[in-house]
Amino acid sequence: MPDYLTLLSADEPSPFGLENELGQSPFVIVCEHAGARLPKSLGTLGLDDEHLTRHFMWDIGALDLARIIAQRLDAPLATQRYSRMICDCNRHWEAESFIPTHGEGIPVPANADLTPAERARRRAEIWQPFQDGVANMLDAREARGQRTLFVTIHSFTPTFFGKPREVEYGVLFDRDTTLSPALLKALRAQHGEKALANEPYDMNRDSDYTVPVHGEDRGLDSVEIEVRNDLLSTREQIETRANELVFALREAAENLGVTTNPPKKGTTL
Repeated sequence: MPDYLTLLSADEPSPFGLENELGQSPFVIVCEHAGARLPKSLGTLGLDDEHLTRHFMWDIGALDLARIIAQRLDAPLATQRYSRMICDCNRHWEAESFIPTHGEGIPVPANADLTPAERARRRAEIWQPFQDGVANMLDAREARGQRTLFVTIHSFTPTFFGKPREVEYGVLFDRDTTLSPALLKALRAQHGEKALANEPYDMNRDSDYTVPVHGEDRGLDSVEIEVRNDLLSTREQIETRANELVFALREAAENLGVTTNPPKKGTTL
């Protein structure tokens, strides 16, 4: 394919990142909205600089939170480096929201009126490498005979179109009947009504991809965790939330009869 028809140049990184690939934990941590990186070929997508730090570009605080959790559990961490405004790697490529034309009501000029070839390019260079990376990682764990508890980490805004959100932790799932309720029980013991099932979003196969396809379709115990991003504003806050989630995840695993490694301490960002 000629250079002018490629999205990423040779010196730009792959969308898929993998840390601690051979971690011994039964947990696998995934962060699909980890980065706000933009391919050089697309500039700023026509957005003003002030918009590039908004939550609609990526899940603020989610990567640091996911990284600490993975380190303390000795779990692999799979990440996606590019902004979800390029394409959303937690959506099916045929979904209407796969390439958003607006972010929290703000138009994204470079995403308007894309040709089929442009959409296909984003799928081929961003979405597909990430999906292949996650699938290959899970295949390798299965080949090694490792049990997998599949967890994705996201964050959400404290208000959405002017409506406050009181929930602090969301436990999202579609068909999972094992890890999700066990984790919800553990978080409810800590936070009561601040931890809710399928809030602030309802998971289904039309709105989500990672957990339904990579997790539930494989028969893995699976859950998506959402954390309100004003609770992830400082290193101290992120450490606190990581501690709470590590404790809850280990308790959930033990309730399923799965042995986990003791949490690692002294982790820094």
